Amino acid sequence: MISPQLTRFTRSTQRQQNAPCRNCATIYSGNYCPECGQEAYTGAPTAVDFIYEFLTRNVFERGKMPRTLWHLVRYPGGLTVDFLEGRRARFIRPVRLYFGLSVLYFLLLSLSTNLSGKITSELMDASHKSTGETNAAVKKNALKIPVPSDPTNKPDQQLIQPSETSATPEINVQILGNYFGRGPADALQKRINHFIKLPQEEQLRQAVQALFNQAPKAMFFLVPVFALLLKLLFMLHRIPIPYGAHLLFAFHCHAFVFLCLLFLMLPLPGIVSGPIFWLMWAYPLLAMRATYGCSWMGALWRWLTLSILYPSVIVTTLALATLTAVFVL
Repeated sequence: MISPQLTRFTRSTQRQQNAPCRNCATIYSGNYCPECGQEAYTGAPTAVDFIYEFLTRNVFERGKMPRTLWHLVRYPGGLTVDFLEGRRARFIRPVRLYFGLSVLYFLLLSLSTNLSGKITSELMDASHKSTGETNAAVKKNALKIPVPSDPTNKPDQQLIQPSETSATPEINVQILGNYFGRGPADALQKRINHFIKLPQEEQLRQAVQALFNQAPKAMFFLVPVFALLLKLLFMLHRIPIPYGAHLLFAFHCHAFVFLCLLFLMLPLPGIVSGPIFWLMWAYPLLAMRATYGCSWMGALWRWLTLSILYPSVIVTTLALATLTAVFVL
């Protein structure tokens, strides 16, 4: 006989049969209480239960993910139109869709086998190769230059004096002390000097690791910037469009991008990965035409402008986030 104190740890997954709900005392039969929505299952959950609950309730919303992804891919801009016209319950909410796909992508990216180390090694190899080619070219050109003979020059005199070893470059940020205080400026100067003295490989490793750490946060805050650019591009539209509608469109477009990036992580042949890449790039054009109802020419010039401005914003934001993570955080 199990004591009452231990029955709470006994797991039960049976349906309720004309019994009171343990939360609101409503008599019901089934898996969930019709009054408060609590499940009939009792006892200690398993670790799988927590993972399933997180994915199905907070991210994928129990069966809505396949329908949402199919609609996202098949009808560019269709999710945005359906949400604006009130057809919302059948699909995952925009923020949850974007959050779920982006978290899944960055999680798989972080689990890749030493991806940051591979990138650092490739950058180092490219740097060494470039330096070797430059040195070879300099030596080759030096051999072609004739050295004029000077009869007055003694054998022990050298025509070319050896150049002194270049000093380590310094970055002075003490002027920031006038605005942020001497303490933060000194701390920043110390970290910069320490980073400059590190070997090149260690500098690249820290920069790549900082980029990987800051990219998820930066991309989440870039979605409102994307919506702001859309707001500016549609200022002359015949109907005033609120910023929230642009933000909705931005979440759906970024969700599609992360879905494509997830597929590109697979070992796909070039004949498959190539079209996925080009579709990811052209998707905003197709979605813009369906969502805003503009002409092909109107969608095209806005898409081209967005294709120039937004990548510049992404590169600048990621660079600033990386520098902040390396020198400040």
